[in-house]
Amino acid sequence: MPSEPPDTDIPPGLTTLHLWAPKHGRTYNHVRQFWRRRPGFPEPVGTLQPDEPHRRGRRELLFDEAALDAWLAAQTDLEPPERIDPAGFPVRLDERITLGRFAGIIGKNRRTVHQHRDRPGFPAADANGRYRAGDLLDYWNQRLGRRTRPADS
Repeated sequence: MPSEPPDTDIPPGLTTLHLWAPKHGRTYNHVRQFWRRRPGFPEPVGTLQPDEPHRRGRRELLFDEAALDAWLAAQTDLEPPERIDPAGFPVRLDERITLGRFAGIIGKNRRTVHQHRDRPGFPAADANGRYRAGDLLDYWNQRLGRRTRPADS
């Protein structure tokens, strides 16, 4: 389960990586481990203290949100995960389909789709092992991307 930022008010114009990463289709850990190491990634401008001073806890770093957005816009190789337009989906969204058929429709290997089955938010199969196509599509479009580190890093 991903860690959550402290429940503290954040000044306007500032954000944390926990809040910023999902807005751009990535996990906090991916941004922290890979993107933050890239040249030019904005430096933190402050910290949020843990909720209770007597508790041990990590401080949450604050970043200028506009600086993060500008940095990301300049990174042409960091594209967001692809999204599938429901209007162009070739089956009815209420139709029951297998994961293999879904993988074929979206042009992915079956293993790529099957590996998501145990992740939070993945739709449940019916008694026949089929899924509502619209539920699979919603999950696929809302999942966070985890692209690997660029080869030159």
